[in-house]
Formats: sequence, C-alpha cells, structure tokens
Amino acid sequence: MRNMRSVLEKLSRSRDAKNGVETLQATLNKVKARPESNIPPHYQDFRALLAEHLALADNDLPYVAELVEVKTDERVWRGAIERAVGPDRLRMLVPKQHIRGALKWVNERDNRLHVRLQEADMVAPQAKFFDDGFTRKLNFKAHPLREAAKVLLASRDRHCVASAQDLQTTEHAMTAQGLMSGRAGRFDKQDQRPLHEGWVTGFDNKDQLRDLAQQLAEQNKQVDDWHKSAQTSTRELAEKEGRLTLIDQIVELDFASVDVTGAQATLETDRERLSTLLAQDSDTAKAKAKFDREREREQLKAIREQVSQLQQVVAVKEQQRADAERNRDKAAQRAGGGLSEQDLALAEKHLRLDSKLAASELEDAEREARHKTDNRLSAVQGRVSELETEIVRRMERAQRVDTGALAETGTELHDVPDYLDRLRVLTEEALPQKQSRFLDYLNRSSDQGVTQLLAGISEEVDRIEQRIAELNLTLTKVDFRNGRYLQLQPQRIRHERIRALETAQRHLRSAAQRSAALKEDNGESHYKALRAVVEILRDAGNNRRRQLGSRALLDPPYRLQFFVVEVDRSSGGRSAPRTGSQSGSGGEKELMASHILTASLSYALCPVEATRPLYGTVVLDEAFSKSSPSAATRIIEALRIFGLHPIFVTPNKELGLLKKHTRNVICVQRPGKQASLASISWEKLDELARDNR
Repeated sequence: MRNMRSVLEKLSRSRDAKNGVETLQATLNKVKARPESNIPPHYQDFRALLAEHLALADNDLPYVAELVEVKTDERVWRGAIERAVGPDRLRMLVPKQHIRGALKWVNERDNRLHVRLQEADMVAPQAKFFDDGFTRKLNFKAHPLREAAKVLLASRDRHCVASAQDLQTTEHAMTAQGLMSGRAGRFDKQDQRPLHEGWVTGFDNKDQLRDLAQQLAEQNKQVDDWHKSAQTSTRELAEKEGRLTLIDQIVELDFASVDVTGAQATLETDRERLSTLLAQDSDTAKAKAKFDREREREQLKAIREQVSQLQQVVAVKEQQRADAERNRDKAAQRAGGGLSEQDLALAEKHLRLDSKLAASELEDAEREARHKTDNRLSAVQGRVSELETEIVRRMERAQRVDTGALAETGTELHDVPDYLDRLRVLTEEALPQKQSRFLDYLNRSSDQGVTQLLAGISEEVDRIEQRIAELNLTLTKVDFRNGRYLQLQPQRIRHERIRALETAQRHLRSAAQRSAALKEDNGESHYKALRAVVEILRDAGNNRRRQLGSRALLDPPYRLQFFVVEVDRSSGGRSAPRTGSQSGSGGEKELMASHILTASLSYALCPVEATRPLYGTVVLDEAFSKSSPSAATRIIEALRIFGLHPIFVTPNKELGLLKKHTRNVICVQRPGKQASLASISWEKLDELARDNR
C-alpha cells in the first residue's frame, strides 16, 4: 500500500511539474512580448486594464522600477538597491489629473494583487539625494514623470558604506551585501530570498528572461526526474505484486496432494510448449518482438520528451541568437561606414570604455554614455538659451541708452554684429574721451554736493551752540534760587550713523587721492566710496527718517542734547548737570522750565545786536492756577527782567498777587465767568500792550 501511495505521489508531482512548465512557458511568451519592461506579467496585465479604463497608454502609467536602472559600474550594489527600494519598485505612478478615476476603479474591483499607486505631478519639486546615496548609482529613464520618481526614491535614499563597521556609525545606510542600519542602533538584513533574485528594475526584460529560462530548465529537469522516478516505482510495484502472487500460491499449496508424476508430465508438456512458443515463427515470438518494440517505443517517447525539453532550450538560445543578430545588425546599421579619424579621436577622449567590458554590457555602457551626453547637452542648450535671452535683453538696454546710432537697429540674434561694431567704436574711440572727462569731473567735484550739505549742517549746529551761549547770557540776569542762576550746556551727539558717515567720508577722500595719483582702477574705487556716502544719506532721508539716528544725520537740532546746571553767583561753582526730571521737587521743575522758556522767548523775540525784545507781549493762560505764591513771584520777576510784557489770563483769586508785583493790571470779565480773554481780538491785545508799556 505504501508503494502504491509513493507511485501515485510521484505521478502527481510529475503532472504538477508539467503544469509548471506550461505556466512558465506562457509567462516567458508574455515577457518576450514586452521587451522594454522588467515588471512581472500579472502587474503589467493589471496596468493594461487600468490604462484602458483611463483611456491612456501603458507607458503613461509607469512603475517606478521601469524608470530606473543601476549603472553598469555599480552592478555590485544592485541586489542591495532592489531591497532598499523594496515594494515601491512596483508602485505605479498615476498623473495627478487621473488619480481620482484610478482610485475609484481600483476600489470597486477585486484586483487579485497588491496594488500600489502614487499620485504624481508633471512638475515635481527638485529631488534632494544623499551625496553618497544609492540614488546616485541609478540611471533615470526619460519620462514626463521622471522627477516624481526621483522625489519618491529620495524619500527612501540610504547612504552607501563599504563595510559593517562603517554601517555601525552611520544611520540610514546600507552595504552592498544588503545589511541596513536605522536609528538608535537598529540593523536589518532581509535574507528571505537570495540577494540576486527578484530583480525588477531596468529599462529592458533581460533579467526576467534569464530568470524565466533558468526556472524553465529547472522545471523541465524536475518533470524528467519525477517521470523517471514514477516509471521506476511502477516497475518495482509490478515485480513486487508478481512475487506476492507467487508467494500466495506457494503458501496455499498442499504438498501431500502434489502429483509428482503428473507434475513431471506437465513439466515436459510445458517445455514442449515453451520450445514451440520460442520458435521464431510462433505467435509468442511475434508477441515478444512486439513487446520489445513497445518497450523501444516507450524509450523513444522518453527520448522525444528529452528532445522536446532540449528544443525549448534551443528555442531560448535561438531567441537569444536572433536578438543578438538583430542587435548586431542594428549596431552595424547605426555604425554605417564607421567613425572618421577626427570622430574617433574625440570618442577616445570623452568615451573611455573599460578594456574588460563584455559585449553584452556594451549596450548598457552606450546607454549610460548617451544619458550623460543628453544631460550635458540639455544643460548646454539651456545655458545657450539663457545667454541668448540675456543678449537680447542687453541689446534692448543698449538701444534704450544709445538712441542715436542704434535707433534703427533690431534686437534679434542676427543683429549682434551691429552691436559689437558699435561697442568697438565706443571702446576704441568715444569711450576713452568720455571716460577721461568723467574721471576729471569725478576727481574735481564728486564730493562737493555732499560736502556742502554736511558743511551746512555743521554750520547750523555751530549757530545753535552760539545762540545757546547768548541765551545763557540772558539767563544770568535772573536768579533761579537765591544767589544761583541756570545755564544750558549743549553737547554734540555721537550717533552710530554719524560715525558711519564720517568713516565713509574719510574713505571717499582717501579713494579720491589714490585714484587721482595712481589711476589704477579708472576711478572705480572713488566711485564706490562716493556711492557708499550717498547710500547712507539716501537711506537716512527716505527709509529711516523717523529714526533718531537719521534725524541726527540730517537735522541740525537733533545733533545736540542739552543739560541744565545751577551756577553759584559768588563762587562760580556748578551743580551736576541734569537732562530731565531725575531729581528735585515739582516746584523746582516748574521754575526751571519757566526760566528756560522765558529766556528762550526773550532771546527769540530780541533782534540781532539788541538788548531787549522789540515786541515782547506774551499771553499766559491759566497763569498761576496751580503755582505757589513764591513760584509765581519768581516767574513774574523773570518776565520783567527778560523784558517781556505778559498778559495774564487767570482766575480772580490771583488778582491780588498780580497787583502786588505788577504796575498795571487789566481785568477783563464776562458775566457769570471768571476772567477770560476769549472775546478780545488781537488788535485789542496790541492796544492794551502799548498802553501797558
């Protein structure tokens, strides 16, 4: 029974192996029909159905693996790169405008495989690869979605290191043997299948054809082995069954009932029959001959099966030979009459091939060289286009500047000689004279405007300081406190922008002297120094005029800050300078402000070389409403000494104070209101002021 199961199992495996051969042969035929892709056929069948639904060509929906191939000189890394890209090799790139229809179609059907889609834009951002990443070892196929594939691969890029020791110190890296590193000391090596199996990248189907041919040969060998094993087991089973039958007969035999004489007679009869059967013209001999022929037929059948298997191998070889001949004829047709000596020298200079390069690798080397040349040519063409655009732009600019000689000249590329001729004339004839005149003007008067501007500002600052000195003389006439008077101390501000301008001015003067003496740069340094000064002034006047530094640069009053000091009349001692309300009581601050304001008014209203104001009438509204009597007394005394004629607008309660310290008091009242000058015209005020004098 065990032998029977063994025979049946071997026959079943032989049949399964034959089915596998048929499947592999069908797959091989499908792969041959698509020579430009290394993707498994069932993925290509799915892609064809989706492309038909979206009304696109198969090439419009590329798999990532179809757009890349490992460079010829980097083939040792191919297995590791295939592992690093992983399942994204079989990810289909779908144009952005078709992704919605693709998702709906995939979602509503049983696809019978792992579908991986990637929305791809025709205008993808620039991919950023590692300098030592595996993406640098790839050639990319020319395709509208190539940049999208680069972006996807950039997200899976890994550093390529030479050894496991380097891998230990580099995160997100890999070796050529497939060992990979992650973060925090994690390492992986996915050895579920050999490193050289399952390759799907590439621009053609050579790898898949080679793998399928190898699998087909191995499957045919399995079919032959299982068939022979099944036949051997069948013969052994038949022999064992015959022996069992004979043993059963012997076991059932009763020796006591054996007829020896009859057996001998039967033996003699059987011998005669055997002799008759073995005769050449007997039916038995004919049957034996027929049996031998049948056995030979079985052997012939086995031989024919071997011949069939060999024919399949021959077919593969024939296909390879036909492909080789076709490639040879195509190469010969492309080569034509060969290269000229000049072309040959150029090729030897720029296309250096390895002397050990096999003939089968020549196409890959040519493709890589073409890819590099196309990239270089595209870059050069782009640069030429940019230069042409720049030339046209400069011709238009030159035409706008030189409106005389170039007024009737076009701005196309064929007009370049006219512009070059005009440039030659300007350079050799007109330009030197203009340049000489410009240098003379630059050296003679380039900084006159700036110098005059800044000199005017400096003069105004000096004038302000002089006026403050005269104001201090006025302040000496009145006591701020008993035996003490106030003085203003101006101090020039040293702001950063002022220092920067002074530095630029010194540089300008130095550049002007150097340029005039040496003439080594045709006034270039002088012009740059002048431009720096102008830029500082322009920035202060236009962009930052509200900033304190810009005001100090261009407005004379902002170049000074003032301190107030108290001076003792008897000893001349001075108090510490004050710039604001850091110390002192409210009354002191009021008196200080009143003295300074009163002195300023007296000075401002006093004509040049006069000792008293020509017109000194001032109006003080709400006078002394919040001041103490002593403070009011000092303010009134200061007004008198400074030669001012005040008109006080104040509540009635302060009239007693005014009558005590002034000679004439004019009181203007309105019914129900306190004293006010709201209804008095300026002409009336002038009349009152004259009467007061």
